[in-house]
Amino acid sequence: MVSEDRRAHVKELQQELHRLFLRRRHNAIQLAKTIDPEIEPAAYSILFTLQREGAQRMTHISKHLGVGKPTLSRQLTTLAERGFITKRADPADGRALVISLTEQGKSRLEAAQAQRSERYLHMLEPWTEEEIIGLSGLLAKMNQTYAEYDDAGSPGSAPGPAEQPKVA
Repeated sequence: MVSEDRRAHVKELQQELHRLFLRRRHNAIQLAKTIDPEIEPAAYSILFTLQREGAQRMTHISKHLGVGKPTLSRQLTTLAERGFITKRADPADGRALVISLTEQGKSRLEAAQAQRSERYLHMLEPWTEEEIIGLSGLLAKMNQTYAEYDDAGSPGSAPGPAEQPKVA
């Protein structure tokens, strides 16, 4: 049985995470504008995924980011038109597309990330290094817990698209 104190602490954590996610959304909007005022904030996640994981098939990006293919396709078209990515046929399967960062995309992304890093350095100036390390470690642990929980299909996790109930 779960204690009322634990429930209250988890509720408080949930509220703080919600506030953090709202701030993250605002920051994503600002970061996207820094890269290019014409791209959507969600496009930053695409660019970051390509930076971190290298060239990827559209299906992998869609699954990794949890976005539908029509939405992703629209964002990829904008990014390609702006010169940030390239789309080419997958040599292993000509029907599939492989998406890559261009040099322009990479440099604009890195410049925006450097600017954001400086903001974090300034913002966290009053924090000790131990506090920064502690928070970073706890966030890494939270991300790992999320991944393990969702991978296990644990009770309370959102159903995947194949598991969605049919509406009559």
